[in-house]
Amino acid sequence: MWYDLFMGLGAIGLMLLGIDWMTRGLKTAAGPSFMQLLQRWTGTPMQGIFIGSVSTLAVQSSTAITVATIGFANANILSLSAAAFVIYGSNLGSSLSAWLVAVVGGSIKLDDLALPILGIAVMLKLLSKQSRKQGIGEALTGFALLFLGLGYLKTTFDSAFVNVDFAYLTSLGVWGIVLSMLAGVLLTVIMQASLAVIALVVTAVSTGAVPLEIGAAVVIGSNVGTTSTALLATLAATATAKRVASLHVLFNVLTAIVALLLLKPLLWGIQEIAQLVFNDTQPQFILALFHTMFNALGVVLMYPLTPPLIRWLETKFKTPTHMGSFSLDQSSLAIPSLAIKAMSLEGMRAGQLIARLALVMGQQLHLDSQLLEDNRQILQNLHHYIAQLAQQGMSAQEAELLNQLVQNQLRLSMALQLLPSLARHLDHDQTAFELELPYWQALSDSPLPPDRAALRNAYRQFVHERQQKKQMIFEEVLHERKDHESGGDDLLKLAETRRFNQQLTKALLAFDKLQASFDKHNTAADNTTAEEIEENSGTV
Repeated sequence: MWYDLFMGLGAIGLMLLGIDWMTRGLKTAAGPSFMQLLQRWTGTPMQGIFIGSVSTLAVQSSTAITVATIGFANANILSLSAAAFVIYGSNLGSSLSAWLVAVVGGSIKLDDLALPILGIAVMLKLLSKQSRKQGIGEALTGFALLFLGLGYLKTTFDSAFVNVDFAYLTSLGVWGIVLSMLAGVLLTVIMQASLAVIALVVTAVSTGAVPLEIGAAVVIGSNVGTTSTALLATLAATATAKRVASLHVLFNVLTAIVALLLLKPLLWGIQEIAQLVFNDTQPQFILALFHTMFNALGVVLMYPLTPPLIRWLETKFKTPTHMGSFSLDQSSLAIPSLAIKAMSLEGMRAGQLIARLALVMGQQLHLDSQLLEDNRQILQNLHHYIAQLAQQGMSAQEAELLNQLVQNQLRLSMALQLLPSLARHLDHDQTAFELELPYWQALSDSPLPPDRAALRNAYRQFVHERQQKKQMIFEEVLHERKDHESGGDDLLKLAETRRFNQQLTKALLAFDKLQASFDKHNTAADNTTAEEIEENSGTV
């Protein structure tokens, strides 16, 4: 008995390890193309549901998709409505994973299937130099470990629980169902993998160790338990993240309530359909079909309720200060390629805030110390998330993009550090930044992502005017209309503002180029740098 119990724990451990490897490998193999699907194919609710389902099937983790979706809504890559339907689809996709366990576990000797897969996986992982193929190898390793775990788990249930009367729970009526559902919630929270819980229940039902009705209640609880990860990811998150997580919780709780109320009629109807269509009423298939049906029912129920729920949630979780403009949190780090795009957009927003700070300084004739500290905090937060992302596994291409992200973040830091020295020029000349104010205004008012052509033209015009100002200083000193000391101060101010504007413009253009690198239709975009603009304008 005890030997079988420890074997069961080992089998669950193999399954959890396999699911982790499978998810990480599939995310690496998917790469930026997965992000393009999320962004381009979620324009309508049906597209969002479809992409959510397919994405969850692809990475075999509804939690990963949910957390990633929260992060993308945070960074304005997805609207709140699009994020909601992606999450609904993710729940539907997770229910389809139960079919993998039911079909493979019920008809194939898993030990025989796992070892050949493991052999292929190891060769791909060790011999291939391409990150995508290595990701596929890692994912196949995860599948092999999952199948091995399922095989051992089935053997354990056949021997360890043959004398355990789980049917007693059915005699408790409603309370037995509720207890089973709570067990499903608890198991999912502990394991942090609903697929593992579903595999556990489907295997138990297929061996006859657990009655179908009790297994269905555990599956309902597992669905509710998946919300724990999303809730944990939003404890210190932004208002947008909390709104998306709230929709996730509302969907799962409403679906669970309806499924519990209709448990017996649903199971009866599904058994009749299975007998009529498939001529098969094996309990593992009935349970897999039940899981799919009640999630589909949840999508149908939430479809018309989503617009009013979104309007209501937009009045909740208000951010108290402008610091809420920093929209990254832990949920943004779920998939490296997507996190890089989100952080590049956040970098552009930080650059725009620095331009606005410079504009306010020039207009109010002093540097606002509180705004300066707020901007420093935003850049510190950005650096913190870049450092966290650097610890994630990623492809060589993603590592290169991350390196570019770091360079641009340092450019923003350099520009911000120059502002206090620029502010000192206002003590002697209140019109010190008369030339720069229109350019700073243009940067502050530009959309995100900025119009590259408009930004280049504005910078080109500013460089031309600065060159004229520089030439004017030379002439004034030459004709003794300005003494050498005043002329030197003016040139020093021009040099410092040139450095500030150059670093800020380089960062904004580079962040925008980083964004465009994820979109195939933007690969031919003009990549002119700030230095090239100055060279073409004849600036020395």
